[in-house]
Amino acid sequence: MLRALIAGTALMVTGVLPAFLTASLASRIPEDFAFGDSRVGLAIAVFHVMCALCSTPAGRLVERIGPLAGMRIAAIATAVSCLAIATVAQSAVALTALLVVGGLANALGGPSVSAMLKREVAVHRQGLAFGAQNSGATLGALLAGLALPAVAIPFGWRWAFLIVAAIALGAAALAPSTQAVARSHVARPRGLTSVHALAVAAALASAAGVGFISFLVLYAVERGMSQAAAGMLLVAVSLAATCSRIGVGVLADRRGQEPLRPVAAMLTASIAGYLLLIAGEPALIVVAALLAGSFGWAWPGGLTLAVVQRSPGAPAWAVGVLMAGLFTGAIAGPLLVGVLAESERFALAWGACAAFALLAACTVAVTHLRGAPHARYRSRP
Repeated sequence: MLRALIAGTALMVTGVLPAFLTASLASRIPEDFAFGDSRVGLAIAVFHVMCALCSTPAGRLVERIGPLAGMRIAAIATAVSCLAIATVAQSAVALTALLVVGGLANALGGPSVSAMLKREVAVHRQGLAFGAQNSGATLGALLAGLALPAVAIPFGWRWAFLIVAAIALGAAALAPSTQAVARSHVARPRGLTSVHALAVAAALASAAGVGFISFLVLYAVERGMSQAAAGMLLVAVSLAATCSRIGVGVLADRRGQEPLRPVAAMLTASIAGYLLLIAGEPALIVVAALLAGSFGWAWPGGLTLAVVQRSPGAPAWAVGVLMAGLFTGAIAGPLLVGVLAESERFALAWGACAAFALLAACTVAVTHLRGAPHARYRSRP
């Protein structure tokens, strides 16, 4: 289990790092070529658009070729993207094009890791496993922030991408080598299912969470916090989100139940954090951000576990559908908050995040009430 968990989490971390590093190192990249704010935004948007478009097809592909092959392809694609950025990217256009490869890799990584964990990890530990897997995004954000002072400033920004390429290949080598024979036909549920409903919930929750985190530092600075303090707040929120994602999984393991009830409860609790941001006082911003980060970002592991339970015959497909929703929200949320923030309407922006969280919580709760998953949590295949 431990080897599978380390390999899966490492692949998830490296999968998001091409985009996160592009954002965190944007102040150093112009030393080599023009890379202004608008180009940074476009590059990151392209990465997430590719993730949204390719996640569901990637899930279908993993069902056919098997999770180990999917992990290896994803790791190699991430390594190629990062290696090329580090060695040959000499323009914003080239960097953005190479992030397309990174987006494809990240879309393939999520379903592959989820299918691998379902096979390798005991049922009563899968909550922890999926929670750790989904902490990869928050850990990636944290590492991207640390890469600026630890790697980019003393050695150059390209070295950070080289390190990510090496870690991605190491994750592929560490993945368990035994796997079942890949299927030539995938028995996926037809029509709209609870998996699709949870993908809608993921889109709404992601729009709230990513919209909030994308503008937290800017908002905090505008309201009187120092840049250093705002940066440390972002680190604290990332750590809180990482712990909460794992915590939801551990809670599901201990109670031996599906995780939708605590996910709905935590999304509901996050509404208070989003609304408290409207006050705009630095001390309240800290409290509000920790509330929104701890509760509003706790859901990915729980929803991943839930869709795997509801589609035991095609877990990679189910996670691919879920990830498509997640990435769609990650695109829409920052766009909406950005438009409102540019018009000095942060109160409306945080109100919109609260509304998204409420709709997500309601969707999760209704899905939970509609019935138990196809495979009960304590049952073994």
